[in-house]
Amino acid sequence: MINTIKKLLVAGLILPFAAPAMAGDNDDYGETRFNSLPLSGMISKNIWVGSWWAYKADGIAYRHHDDSVAGWNDYKNDWNRWDSKETSDLSPAEKFDKLVGRLDKVEYDQLIERGKKLQELDGEVKGLIDERRDLVRVLRKAIKDNADDGDFDWQTTDDGKRYKEINELVDAKHEEVNAFEVNIDTATEYEVLKHGSIQFGVGSWFGHCNAWAAAAIVEPEPRQSTTVDGIEFTAGDVKAFLTEIYMESDSIFHGTRNNYHEDEESRDAVDFKDISPAMFHIFFADQIGNRDKSFVIDRFTGDEVWNQPVKAYRADCEPLYTGTQAMEREVSYTTYPVKWASGSYQRIPNVDKRPNQQVYPLMCSTTIHWITDGLPSETLTALNISDDIDDETFKSSYRIGELYDHQVEIRTISYELWLDKPMDDPDARIIGDGSWEHGSASNYTSLHPDFIWQPTGDVNDSRRDYENEFIDGKIVREQILPGTLEKQDDPMVTPEMWTTGDVSVEIVDNDVDSPAIVELEVDADVTVAVMTVDVDITHTYIGDLQVRVVAPSGRSKVIKRFGAGRSSDDIKKTFDVKALNGEAAKGTWRVEVRDRAAQDVGTVNSITLHIK
Repeated sequence: MINTIKKLLVAGLILPFAAPAMAGDNDDYGETRFNSLPLSGMISKNIWVGSWWAYKADGIAYRHHDDSVAGWNDYKNDWNRWDSKETSDLSPAEKFDKLVGRLDKVEYDQLIERGKKLQELDGEVKGLIDERRDLVRVLRKAIKDNADDGDFDWQTTDDGKRYKEINELVDAKHEEVNAFEVNIDTATEYEVLKHGSIQFGVGSWFGHCNAWAAAAIVEPEPRQSTTVDGIEFTAGDVKAFLTEIYMESDSIFHGTRNNYHEDEESRDAVDFKDISPAMFHIFFADQIGNRDKSFVIDRFTGDEVWNQPVKAYRADCEPLYTGTQAMEREVSYTTYPVKWASGSYQRIPNVDKRPNQQVYPLMCSTTIHWITDGLPSETLTALNISDDIDDETFKSSYRIGELYDHQVEIRTISYELWLDKPMDDPDARIIGDGSWEHGSASNYTSLHPDFIWQPTGDVNDSRRDYENEFIDGKIVREQILPGTLEKQDDPMVTPEMWTTGDVSVEIVDNDVDSPAIVELEVDADVTVAVMTVDVDITHTYIGDLQVRVVAPSGRSKVIKRFGAGRSSDDIKKTFDVKALNGEAAKGTWRVEVRDRAAQDVGTVNSITLHIK
């Protein structure tokens, strides 16, 4: 589900680069103070569902609108798939070509002849490609094992020679197919030949999931059709365009790709363990819980890649030590320095194991939620996705599936963290790697993420090696996307503000049935498009508190859950309350603050609503 076939097979001997962790210091991953990392969080942005636009169905050249076309599993054998000339039947790529006046340049007959020739050779070439993929794993291991041998050259080994021989054989087969020449000067031709079925070695999982995941995190969701120059673009079409223009984007990357099969050697490999429990816990809690920023995980900890954008998490952590008595562990510190090895720069892991270290270990169980992409192209994201559900539902894949129309998938992961102080100490920090506790997990689909990466925003226009160069992002964003958004957020409109001013409402200690209530009367007769809530609360242990916003209609949203923030003092924060968009603003709004534990007390100082 990622465009890595060329990188894997041609440059696959080079390990992907990632920011290294400093030995004994997890600061590269974010906040390391355990009690400054919320135990739960959910992204406020609508991260949208979609299709991963499988290569076997020609990527975004898939005619998902045309009922006469075979389903994507049989798509490559359906040579009648381009028969219809009706605009309504066209694929997203064809519609874009039609919009810019080049659809008549698509050489459909040549594509068909080229495809038939490729199918004739495909069986033979597939065997070679499978053998080459296995050799990549063998050679990667040999490079690691001989990293300190300056005379080692993988190309002179028997496996290296066979790898090069296979490349020559596959290249020869490519030349036979290239005899049926296609001038790639349209989005449709590019997609079919570069991101589609008419190429050797297309796996069933190859697709655009990396690009969809980045676009779903960064861009607004198209939710309705729009017509431009007489051409109707559906929400699914525009999701395809946004997906394609994110095939290459700048990002922050952590981890390495595990290219091994499911076996014990792979389970013990360093590049299987490169996402440490410390990195996992810190990144989830700091990015989602503290910063409200999503990121992408490869949820398949094996040789395939399944990119999914993360929506939410909840963690439960309990001490393994008693009182304030530290425990002994062999604490590992893993770094990934870049070294010159075997003719190229490699990320060579360095594992520093320090026995007999005194630490305060915690056993954590964290449930993570991600948005799915294995859905029909026109599927719209459920807008009721919320963290205001009980723990049992949050941890149940069955209940989540029912609640959110099977748009959210989940996994619960167990691991041990190491602290340098007892967990109740506000300065206790997460040190070392920690250890995974996967128990009897038998396959890679139920383990920790393989790697994690975060799109940093705009695509990198200077590098277009894998992106369909005929999809113009400027045209998509300026001419097509705006008409598919249900409600525009006009940045020139200043939100109206309603505030309690300085109040001092006591929070009832240890009584969830008697919340502190603050009311605000809103006189604007508008529908909420954007709302934020400024909360100013004084309290000596904010993990005791839950904060809920209640609209005049009675609909509500928990903006701060019990447990979040743990022993931290005070809440002075602005919350984005997208779950109440669409509510009538006029009427009495309520903010309720509940306290579930004894001893620590506090007051509500002020509440301010911003609505536009």
